[in-house]
Amino acid sequence: ERKKERIQMSLGMKNKHFTFADALDIILIIVGSIAAVAAGTGQPIIIIIFGQMTNSFVVTSSNVSTVKWSNKFLTNVLTLHVFHSHAYYFVGIGFAVLLCSFFEIWTFVVASARQASRIRDKFFFAVLHQEMAWFDTTPIGTLNTRLTE
Repeated sequence: ERKKERIQMSLGMKNKHFTFADALDIILIIVGSIAAVAAGTGQPIIIIIFGQMTNSFVVTSSNVSTVKWSNKFLTNVLTLHVFHSHAYYFVGIGFAVLLCSFFEIWTFVVASARQASRIRDKFFFAVLHQEMAWFDTTPIGTLNTRLTE
């Protein structure tokens, strides 16, 4: 019986998280979460590309040392081409992470502002429907501070 009560209480608590959220808010939260995951994958991808770039240092230096007649101009051009391609990857990943982070923050801010507005409206209407004695016993600035918090 206690396990059933705990399960029911835990299931009941999950429903209370999105009490003031409508369908658009939930969609914004889901999109923001996906954008957060996408922005978080930028760091591991950069680590992989940095590892490839580090390996290209080793490959180009070993190619130069094994060749008896080294054409320094050709190896420098190949090395610069490899580094430029890695630099483009870094810029692209950085821009993608910037966009994903922007959408993550924007969607969460919009969803939270919409829910906060809905909560303030419900609180204001609840205050308006109080009995007159409640206004006599409540200090003057309490309503203003609670509405602005």
